[in-house]
Amino acid sequence: MAEKITFYLVRHGEADSNALGLLSSFPEVEKNVRHLTEKGKGQIEEVAKHLSGEKVDVIISSPLTRTKETAAIIAAALEAPVLYDIRLRETDFGMYNSLSTKDFFTKYPNPRLRVETSGGDGLESFSNIRGRAESFLEDVKREFPGGTLVVVSHGDTLEQLRGAIEGKDLSSTTRGWMPPKGSCTKVEWNS
Repeated sequence: MAEKITFYLVRHGEADSNALGLLSSFPEVEKNVRHLTEKGKGQIEEVAKHLSGEKVDVIISSPLTRTKETAAIIAAALEAPVLYDIRLRETDFGMYNSLSTKDFFTKYPNPRLRVETSGGDGLESFSNIRGRAESFLEDVKREFPGGTLVVVSHGDTLEQLRGAIEGKDLSSTTRGWMPPKGSCTKVEWNS
């Protein structure tokens, strides 16, 4: 019998790269280590207040700086342990890492162009992100049956994770839902 797992999907708060209009992806290197702005910290403090009455078993976060800072704020409010999982990382934007979002969206104006990519620019495809999300869910199903988890991650990754939880195919998930920065969305999965 499937056990229900409750997820609170949290997108990190505004980071300095967001405020500057820059892409900041994995791998995180010195030139693109991005911290939460004061606005971003405030966004996550509101999320933490919203979650304060919930019994959360664990917070699982992307290991990038802005998501670690987000998870730490929530963990302090909920007194919940934090684990880090590389599969929750940001999209690898390849040659666009640390460049402007404007340049990136000029090349990729339609997200569906990113379902499978082979343009030689190192951009990670949505197909690969979905694979990471599905692998993560398999481990969650085994390690936290019937649990309640806060997952702290990034827009594309959360989009694909939610699509996998809801059983939607890759193409219908791609830009079907994009969580705002500093947001929290509850999703239940009958694993």
